[in-house]
Amino acid sequence: MQQPIRVSVIMPMDRPGADARKAVASVLGQKTTVPFELIVVSAADPGLGDDPRIRLVLLADRNPAIRRNAAAAVATGEILAFIDDDAFAASSWIESGVSWLDAHPEVVAVGGPDPAPEDSTVSELISDTLLSTRWIGSGIVAHESRPGVFPVKKPWDLALVNLFVRAAAFRELGGFDESIGYIGEDTDLLRRIARLGVVQYHDRIVVHHRRRSFPRAYIRQRWRYRLKTGQRMVRGGSEYRTPAVAALLGSGILFLAVLLVAPPLAAALLLLYALTTVALAIPSTRLPMLFWPLIPVAFLVHHSTYFLGIVSGMILGLAGGRE
Repeated sequence: MQQPIRVSVIMPMDRPGADARKAVASVLGQKTTVPFELIVVSAADPGLGDDPRIRLVLLADRNPAIRRNAAAAVATGEILAFIDDDAFAASSWIESGVSWLDAHPEVVAVGGPDPAPEDSTVSELISDTLLSTRWIGSGIVAHESRPGVFPVKKPWDLALVNLFVRAAAFRELGGFDESIGYIGEDTDLLRRIARLGVVQYHDRIVVHHRRRSFPRAYIRQRWRYRLKTGQRMVRGGSEYRTPAVAALLGSGILFLAVLLVAPPLAAALLLLYALTTVALAIPSTRLPMLFWPLIPVAFLVHHSTYFLGIVSGMILGLAGGRE
C-alpha cells in the first residue's frame, strides 16, 4: 500500500530552461524515504516528463502569491516545502526539513541558507557577496548562511526559496496575501506564521539559489525591492521601519551633506568605506582574490541603490503611486 504524501514541494516556473530542469532534478533526486510530490505552477506545460511525483498546475497569472496559493490548494502533503525554479536543493533537503518538524512539534515553519551554487559566474558571486556579507549586506540570515539552529527574530530572516511550513498552519492563515503581489508576500506570510508558533532557521536545510548577475540584473531586482520597501514604510508598514533602514538613510544623507561642504573629508570617508567593505566581505565572499578590488565599488552601487530606491519609494508612497 502506498504511503500518504508527507511533503508537497511547490515550485513556480517561469522559464523552463536548463536551471529549471536542474531545479526539478534536485527535488526528484532527494535521498529520502519521505513520500513527496512536486507541484509545478506554470503558464504552459514545461515538458518535465512523466514522473508520477510531478503534478502540474497551469496558471497564466504571474503573481507569485496567487501561483503558490493555487499549488497549495491542490497539495496533499501535511508539509508544504517552497523552492524556486532557479534553486537546487541539497540531496538531504526534504529529509532534514521533515525530520526537524517531526522532532519539534512547536515549530510551525523552518528554513535555511540559500548560498549561490558552485557553478556561479564572477558576476553572480559579486551579487552573492553583496547579499551574504554580514552587517552591510542584505541583512537576511538565510542569505548570510549563518551557522547554527535558532528561532528567527525578523520575518525576513528566511527566504521563500527555502522554506518548510506545516500545511494546516498555512491554510489557517489563508495562505499568501494575494493583494501584496510580487515582493513582500513572503515576509507577510512569515510575520503571520510567527503568531502561531516557532519559526526557526536551520543551517542543515540547504538550497543553492542562482543569483542575479551584477550589475544590471542584480540592481534592477534590488531597486524593485527597495522601491516597495519605501512605499510600504509610509503606508503603515511598521515592520520596515528598522534601525538598519534608519542607519542606511541617515548615512546616505550625512555623506551627501559632507560631500557638499567638505569634499576632501568625503573622499577620506570613501576610502574608509572601501577598506571596511573589503574587511567585512572577506569572511563570506567566494570571489577569487583577483576580483576583491571590485568589492568596494559593488557595495557602493548596492548601497546607493538601496538608498535611492527607498527614498523614491517613500516619495511615490506619499504621492499615492501604485506598489
